[in-house]
Amino acid sequence: MKILLIDDEKPIRDLMVPFLEDLNNEVQSAPTITEGLEKAASFKPEIILLDVHLPDGTGLDFLKKLPGVHPDASVVLITANVDVKIAVEAIKRGAEDYLAKPLNLDELEILLKQIGEKRGLRRDVIALRGHQKELYRKDYLFLSDPQMQKVYEQIEQVAGQPSVTVLILGETGTGKEHVAKLLHVLSSRTASPFMELHCGAMPENLLESELFGYEPGAFTDARRSKPGLFEVANGGTVFLDEVGELPLAVQTKLLKVLEQKTLRRLGGVKETKVDVRVVAATNRDLKLEVKEGRFRADLFYRLNVASISLPPLKSRPEDIKGLARFFFTELSKVFNKNLKPLSNEILEALVNYHWPGNVRELKNVMERAILYAKGPALTIKDLPQEIFEKSGFTKGSDQSLSRDEAEKENIQKALKSFKGNNTKVAKHLGISRTTLIAKIKKYKLE
Repeated sequence: MKILLIDDEKPIRDLMVPFLEDLNNEVQSAPTITEGLEKAASFKPEIILLDVHLPDGTGLDFLKKLPGVHPDASVVLITANVDVKIAVEAIKRGAEDYLAKPLNLDELEILLKQIGEKRGLRRDVIALRGHQKELYRKDYLFLSDPQMQKVYEQIEQVAGQPSVTVLILGETGTGKEHVAKLLHVLSSRTASPFMELHCGAMPENLLESELFGYEPGAFTDARRSKPGLFEVANGGTVFLDEVGELPLAVQTKLLKVLEQKTLRRLGGVKETKVDVRVVAATNRDLKLEVKEGRFRADLFYRLNVASISLPPLKSRPEDIKGLARFFFTELSKVFNKNLKPLSNEILEALVNYHWPGNVRELKNVMERAILYAKGPALTIKDLPQEIFEKSGFTKGSDQSLSRDEAEKENIQKALKSFKGNNTKVAKHLGISRTTLIAKIKKYKLE
């Protein structure tokens, strides 16, 4: 590592520099704040060992100026016991830790190792976040439909405004959750949590406690305090899927959080500050819901600061092809299958289908087709009946029979691999246990 030692006492510099170099570090030293700042700018150290008292100021003075010169350094203060309060104040201002004089070199060596490991983890996290951003970008960059290009421009524009609430509109399966995650990872909030909740998936009393948390005694089974999603996601993003399903009482509490940036847990008396971006999604017509009294008008306007509408997949024929190729490539890797590229015949069959389940349905179709594929390439018979019928194939055709045979063979293999454990077989095949049992009866595999 690169280490900069700033201390006005020459005997300490003469002792510390060779010691640090013996630990395989590249070391420079300086006797003053002024020279220390100059070397921080040119040397770019990873760690700065900083004495509290220097001829031209204190360690706190140095810390104030360091961000404008080299903000990425980890600072360790070197202080006399009487200056511990100053060291604590320095930590509040961004210093990593402090060591008291006279220095214990063993303690210093351990501390440097810990800081190095922490910095390494931080670099890994930054690299991972960059990779995650590229993965999410990749899903949208290949889309050629002008409607989706406009959507992507909106996403990048809104992501740059991390305090703005966003309402995502679109049919089921158009990718609203994906857009919400994209808004998060492209924003400055990406280092903080992304928490999501389907608003129609639980009763009203559980919904309140899930969102806002609760204190002991708030209800019968509340034996301990529990933070809600807004507290857990503090600094990040809360995604409320199907927000049109929220009961009116919960809508009122959500409005308070959005307007006042505070919440009160169920059964609590304390107001807690929260800083989150709320992204909501719905396939309902919220204007109609407001008109008919099922959704608060003030909450609708508060959520609808920025609005992103996702067009249905059936209106984007070229995107159907692009998404099919994308899912085909990614899922072939998942199932470890080396299949030939999708044929024009399959792509045209996919384009001719109306896709009521939108992108989610297309992904599911590609997943199942790849899973059950027998040959070196997908064929029309590998597609669901409702899709390949559009291409001139009928229910009683040999192609349908071949597909059933392929499915039967895959179930047989899975049953053998998992020794007849239906639960594990169903999970492996991506179907419910009930569906698996029905297919076992259909193919007489009992």
